[in-house]
Amino acid sequence: MSINELLQSAYELSLEERKELTKKLLENIKDPMLQTDPYFYERKAQIEKTIEDIESGKMKTYDFEESMDELIRELES
Repeated sequence: MSINELLQSAYELSLEERKELTKKLLENIKDPMLQTDPYFYERKAQIEKTIEDIESGKMKTYDFEESMDELIRELES
């Protein structure tokens, strides 16, 4: 399965599964062109920090399904 296929299927994954997928993708980047990008390691570090903040509860995640349920309840009332 290609990275593009993985990313497209990520929309069907739970938050935990998406976090694991992101970690695996970051760990397994083998593209030398990406690694020569002067901002590659900065972006990688920022993504890793974001994941840590989400896991520790410092950053709240957006739950689309919960938000849609809340919107529907508001519209029905």
